[in-house]
Amino acid sequence: VIIYYTSDCTYYIGGIEMAKRRLGFGIIGCGMIAEYHVSALEDLHEKAKIIGVADPVRDSAERLAGRHGLKVFDSTEALLNSKDVDVVCICTPSGYHAENIIAASNAGKNVVVEKPMAITKEQLDAINECCRKNGTVLSVISQIRFARDIRRAKFAISEGELGRIVTADMYMKYNRSQEYYDSGAWRGTWKLDGGGALMNQGIHGVDLLQYLAGDVVSVFGVAKTLSRHIEVEDTLSAVIEFQSGAIGVIQATTSVYPGYPRRLEINGDNGTIVVEETAITKMDIAGSKTEDITIRPSFATSASSANAINADYHTAQLNDVIDAIKEHRAPAVDIVEGRKAVDIILAIYRSAREGRKVYIEELNPKPNKLFC
Repeated sequence: VIIYYTSDCTYYIGGIEMAKRRLGFGIIGCGMIAEYHVSALEDLHEKAKIIGVADPVRDSAERLAGRHGLKVFDSTEALLNSKDVDVVCICTPSGYHAENIIAASNAGKNVVVEKPMAITKEQLDAINECCRKNGTVLSVISQIRFARDIRRAKFAISEGELGRIVTADMYMKYNRSQEYYDSGAWRGTWKLDGGGALMNQGIHGVDLLQYLAGDVVSVFGVAKTLSRHIEVEDTLSAVIEFQSGAIGVIQATTSVYPGYPRRLEINGDNGTIVVEETAITKMDIAGSKTEDITIRPSFATSASSANAINADYHTAQLNDVIDAIKEHRAPAVDIVEGRKAVDIILAIYRSAREGRKVYIEELNPKPNKLFC
């Protein structure tokens, strides 16, 4: 596969056969989240096929493969060397994302990576440079963007239905037990988890907040470890300022009992939207009867359990990635979009360490630029 970048940073893919055949996928990392990728790709069997899986822990790979009748590669390198693999799904612990992205990119593969894309500024910069050099199509899993109500909220805000956005907040008061952290040596560590409540569980909420309310320019955060025996934070609050001038609050915990659904509140001078997990639970717009929307309780939530999610939105995002490759366009959540939430989180962590306001441009001077 040859991918060419034009002067305006759009790309097209050489070879008409790519548009006709099913894309081959390989999965690196065979823990819990890999099941969602397998399920999604099985749903997309007319467009994609799973060539095989790999994991440094052979037993993990064999268990996943055994449940789904998949091939096990002897190593990550063997998977990346397979000519049948067009796209690699990276489902390893967060601290290994960067090295696996770079290895896949250097092997000529396109990449889908679980959130977060990486856990340090240096890793993010290295990924950007490597993908630029190799012309890699990279998509970061931000699957909740594909939920129907999130799309409805995005449309309402983009069309100005809420008027000027004045405040935008994300509250994620989740619970993760000490047993959850003790279940994996990498959990709750800076080296492999990259952070705690905000980086691991809160990143989806941060992504949705900036996706709906717009780019963030500065943050001021406080992070503490109050309840769990871990290196990273289990309780965090931050004040944020958006490029539009709006202000907001981010709260993220894994320390509260019993855990509550994530809630986003977007408030404008003409209307308000409240989203719990993936469902709009309140939509008040001046002069509107909101007849085109059904307000309903939030869906299944991972507030108290990491397993309480389904693969539907992974299916939607992987379908977009496949179509993007075949249609010679960027995926909906590309390297630029995938980095935004990580930049915000890293800025909040820096603010908490240094006790000052931190600007996003300190981590990413050109946050909306890919390669040009």
